[in-house]
Amino acid sequence: MSVAVQRPPSSLAGAFYDDEDGGVIKNVDWGTATPINSIHEVEIVDHDFGTAITKRGTKRKSLQAAAEEIPKHQSILQLRELRQRFAVVESHPVPEIRNPEELVVKIQAIGLNPVDWKSVDFAGVVVKAPEDNSDVEIGDIILCPSTDYRDLRKAAYQQYAIASSFNVCKLPKHISTSQGASLGVAYVAATLALGVCLGLQLPSIGDLEGPDILELVRRTPLGRIPRDVVPECIAIDDKERPSSGDWIVIWGGSSTSALFLSQIARLAGLKVILVLDCAKHGNRVQDTSGCICIDSHDSERASRVIRGIAGDDLRYGIDTAGKDTAASLAKTLKQEKGGRSHLVGLAALPKERLDGVVYHNVPVKLFHEVPDIGRAIMAWLEQALISQTLELPRVDEVAGGLGGINAALDQMRVGKVSGRRLVVPLS
Repeated sequence: MSVAVQRPPSSLAGAFYDDEDGGVIKNVDWGTATPINSIHEVEIVDHDFGTAITKRGTKRKSLQAAAEEIPKHQSILQLRELRQRFAVVESHPVPEIRNPEELVVKIQAIGLNPVDWKSVDFAGVVVKAPEDNSDVEIGDIILCPSTDYRDLRKAAYQQYAIASSFNVCKLPKHISTSQGASLGVAYVAATLALGVCLGLQLPSIGDLEGPDILELVRRTPLGRIPRDVVPECIAIDDKERPSSGDWIVIWGGSSTSALFLSQIARLAGLKVILVLDCAKHGNRVQDTSGCICIDSHDSERASRVIRGIAGDDLRYGIDTAGKDTAASLAKTLKQEKGGRSHLVGLAALPKERLDGVVYHNVPVKLFHEVPDIGRAIMAWLEQALISQTLELPRVDEVAGGLGGINAALDQMRVGKVSGRRLVVPLS
């Protein structure tokens, strides 16, 4: 049986899809298949991760009044033609908020990602607070993963940007804006890959229990889940979810995403194998990760070594590099004695699909289109940063402001940047 994530299993299709309407999703509740119009709204308070609803007081009003005046125009980077360099455009309108959950950020640092990621990170100071019940205030220093790339108001290559309150994380004082701008998208991708695709509950921090992202997704009324990611949200059975002591392989172990993947997995009790260029990154990763490191130079040998270590208990793998390495990881994960394995591709998945391997794409839309998911992911990160639970990426700052971004992206295209993040501070 060749397994691919295309559509819910037939046993579930009747609960979620109307076959007479050509596969249109019905408005039902994930857990009970109850029509949404019969569900009573309740106030849910999460004391663990700071999502409890709080009343807006006079403090926010006074801060709004004292906030710096937001200009009407700004400088931005604009891509006028495909495969061309960005151009600096002056006197471009500053974006405006459209709903109570949005805020305005004066960007102080931009974290660069490969162009094909489509998402960029930024960090800065809140100059206009949201009007919802979040605790984000004027003057807060925040980071924001700009995953909603279709909304240009939220793009990072500008001096002022819009962000949603459930997609930002307040930075503690010991973390600079450049450091904060280095981690957002990679962290979100890692959390969704582990938490949704594989169903791993985020680890606890101290006495605080980590959120179960997959359970949060399945408690969300189906009509509020982006249609194209619904199959991913039900691709793994509850009985297949990883438990403490299980093995996981991360191929492309020197990436920033791998840094977060490996740490979260280990904190949750998984045993982690990293496949990477050991000659280039081995000492740094081995010294800090606590993982088993295997050289990626010979993929067939790497697969044999992995199998020698994990044996038949290996069922989970995440690739951060591309199609070829994902194909090698799939062969490594294939179960000789039957049963399903799960492979998540952060960069790409191979066209050839092996029997018994479930192939997963990261459902990034959940982060910025389902507020409860984005809020839980950012709340866990905020607690992790405050407690210094996570090791953060190595950062190299690039001078030149917006005008220096083209040169920095050129370095990334030719492979001169590895094992670190480039961040562009804005004056």
